[in-house]
Amino acid sequence: MKKHLIALAALALVSGMAAAQSSVTVYGNVDLGLQMQSKTVVPGASQTTMANGGISPSIWGFRGAEDLGGGLKAVFNLEGHFAADTGAGTGTTMFRRQSNVGLSSASMGTLTLGNQYGPAVLAFAATDPRGLRENLSGLYSWAYNSGALTTGNNGNNDVGVFLQNAITYSNKLGPVGIAAGYSVSEKKGSVYSLGATYSGPVSLSAAYQSTNLPGTSKRMSQLYTLGAGYTMGDVTAKINYLRGVNKNAALVETSNVGVMGLGLDWKTSSSNTAMVAFYSGKDKNNSTDKTSTLILSDEYSLSKRTTLYGQIAFADAKAGATLLTTVVAGGTAANATTTLFNVGIRHSF
Repeated sequence: MKKHLIALAALALVSGMAAAQSSVTVYGNVDLGLQMQSKTVVPGASQTTMANGGISPSIWGFRGAEDLGGGLKAVFNLEGHFAADTGAGTGTTMFRRQSNVGLSSASMGTLTLGNQYGPAVLAFAATDPRGLRENLSGLYSWAYNSGALTTGNNGNNDVGVFLQNAITYSNKLGPVGIAAGYSVSEKKGSVYSLGATYSGPVSLSAAYQSTNLPGTSKRMSQLYTLGAGYTMGDVTAKINYLRGVNKNAALVETSNVGVMGLGLDWKTSSSNTAMVAFYSGKDKNNSTDKTSTLILSDEYSLSKRTTLYGQIAFADAKAGATLLTTVVAGGTAANATTTLFNVGIRHSF
């Protein structure tokens, strides 16, 4: 009996040490709702869909950290996404969003290697009027102007959001956050990504990202953003400007798009936030490629993990409007005004 007690005590001690030194968290979102769209990209056609990701992507993942001592930690993140309406994975890559490992120090910052979010898009999110909601936000201005619509995503640039074969460094210096990333070409195409933020009652952000034409050192696409926000009590106002310049395989400029976004969040109670946002996008190389979008939304938290939401958008697209100037996933019909209405639920775990 004494030997058994000693063995159990030793096992408990080892388990306690392991728990103190490392941790792994399973996390994710399931976001699904009903969306009605008065006109799709086929003029005159309306549709009602079970829409994935009204405000957040449906994702699942693992993140972990091991305490190495002296304030240093080893960290990793694996993350994929799926279609909540059918349960199907999206694409053939299990961890398309993130698969990275690195070292993190509270004083020296974090260095990560692998597939990960680009530092520029994370900085952009800080002052996007809708915080890069999964639909009806500046996320699509960013993605569609990232080079994906010219020569296609170079092998390291996944819609401008995720960088593959990447090395990134980030650090927080008081209210100032800085981050830089570089995707090793590997005959695919290098990506350079920079982001800086300032947080407080006044928030600021600046971001730059460029993508090389595969197999060359020539710039294929460039994204620049500047933004600011101001919080006064329960109200936060944001403004952001994005410029996206793209070239084709012959390195001839095909688009030069500017998108202005304005937004206001009002926390009407501890569990409810009402939002209004307006985006206007225009291509300098195509005067008829212009889209203006007004979005009204409300998000009600049933708990820390579960949110009900409703949002309505009015998109006015000119005759030559393309995906480059829209903030709607998949775009809307050109030379028409489209109404979108979406209600749904998001649960985080």
